[in-house]
Amino acid sequence: MIIAIDASRANYTKKTGVEWYAFYIIEELKKHIPAHISVILYSQTPLSGTLAKLPSHWQSSVLTWPPKRLWTHIRLSWQIIQDKPDVLFVPSHVPPLIHPKKTVTTIHDVAAMRFPKSYNWFEKWYSLWSATYAVKHMWRIIVPSAFTKKELCAFTKKEDCGIVHSIPHGYDEGYNKPVEESRANHILQNHGVTKPFILSVGRIETKKNTIQTVQAFSYLKKQYKDQSDIHDLQLVLIGKPGFGYDGVMNAIAQSAHKKDIHILGWMSQHELYAFMQSARVFVFPSLYEGFGMPVLEAFAAQTAVVAAKGNCLEEVGKDAALYVDPLKTTEIANAIYTLIYSDKLTQAYVTKGNTVLRNYSWSICGKKTADILCA
Repeated sequence: MIIAIDASRANYTKKTGVEWYAFYIIEELKKHIPAHISVILYSQTPLSGTLAKLPSHWQSSVLTWPPKRLWTHIRLSWQIIQDKPDVLFVPSHVPPLIHPKKTVTTIHDVAAMRFPKSYNWFEKWYSLWSATYAVKHMWRIIVPSAFTKKELCAFTKKEDCGIVHSIPHGYDEGYNKPVEESRANHILQNHGVTKPFILSVGRIETKKNTIQTVQAFSYLKKQYKDQSDIHDLQLVLIGKPGFGYDGVMNAIAQSAHKKDIHILGWMSQHELYAFMQSARVFVFPSLYEGFGMPVLEAFAAQTAVVAAKGNCLEEVGKDAALYVDPLKTTEIANAIYTLIYSDKLTQAYVTKGNTVLRNYSWSICGKKTADILCA
């Protein structure tokens, strides 16, 4: 039996959520796919780092393709014809048009259905087309939450969703390991940040509700300006620009407290550990998520979380976060204030977060995924 895996996005240097999922799931599949099954990892460039360390029954296949587009549908399809794998797994992208009957893909969300204005026309069309195509043509589909399964089946009007399997993600357990305070402070200072600060991690865009985060911070600073913890408070935004980034920049420019707002772009995991552990509150009022890995990372870092109601975050975070209406600026601001000034409540959420984390790991995710691929 041969299992082929699209490792193209797992091999990205600057990974974000979906790419990290692809990376971690491949690393776990190395442990869970039996030695009598051959595995091929397809990528556009040579594998790097730990991804390149393969078990004896695994091999790498680098599929060079000079054009910037259509690697999946042309180059990968052509290789599938040649190699004839029994199973193809696509963890973080659209499956190629030519694929084995037993093709498994992970659909991380169908956000373009609920928030079409958060995407340009091509991203919206491609995202929704790929979801419809997957439901019609895939052997199995993996989603990260029951919420996403419900959304996918509703969008595609699929009455029988037996091919769709909900397998929750894990989280980077590096967040569990305390960063030495002097080293953490050094990392913060290198980015021009001092404590106290609240933190937001994710694309800086409309769908992540970054404008509301900025406005809630500005409201907080204005409303409670005479209180020392609020007077000195900063907002740190970590993430790549996304759709609606210009609107976020305009909101910051209009804020009377723009000097206290730091946009730091993409950041390495080791730096993220320091920021997440040092933050007073992690703020994640995203309008739509398929899973919400940063919430688990905040739990692991022992940082209290303010998160949005109305999507998968309540399913994932259970009772370990303070949930708010993501469209109400004052509600977000007041939740942040509550956690800053109530050590007892903050500690209660942190304790609950530790309990919730017991339900999630990449090992569990990898084992369940391997069971599907090897069936």
